[in-house]
Amino acid sequence: MKNEQYIFSFRACLLAAPIILALSSPAGAKSIAKDQVNIRSKPSLSSEIIFTAPLGYPIKIEQEANNWSFFHDWQNNRGWVYKPLVSDIETAVVVVDKANIRNASNTRSQVVSTAEQGEIYKILAKKGDWVRLGYYHGGAEVGWIHSDLVFGE
Repeated sequence: MKNEQYIFSFRACLLAAPIILALSSPAGAKSIAKDQVNIRSKPSLSSEIIFTAPLGYPIKIEQEANNWSFFHDWQNNRGWVYKPLVSDIETAVVVVDKANIRNASNTRSQVVSTAEQGEIYKILAKKGDWVRLGYYHGGAEVGWIHSDLVFGE
């Protein structure tokens, strides 16, 4: 009887472990939820503002403390943002001077648009090394871009 309880408890822990890890680990890729959000040097409203970020700006969360998230961006800037100003919407920013956006996820497909460095798009899908982009407002599809050309995915 004691062994059966031990086995049951062990199985319950194994089943719960992924849920517990997901809840306790940093959130990963996110975006800024409002326009002109202050990014701060420390997790406090009284700390220095190091820059402001636009709506949809992709960030990668490294750490969370209380109601604040510490992140890095595509230019390797780091800072703290108030958690309610962070969105789960996945976005990508173009990191090269100019990039082709294609109608399919391969280099042989037709170029449908050209994106410039700093442009922000909503991520609609991922397929291998390719990311399907859409406009942030409305989500209308733009096309596919290779993941090496963007940050956020």
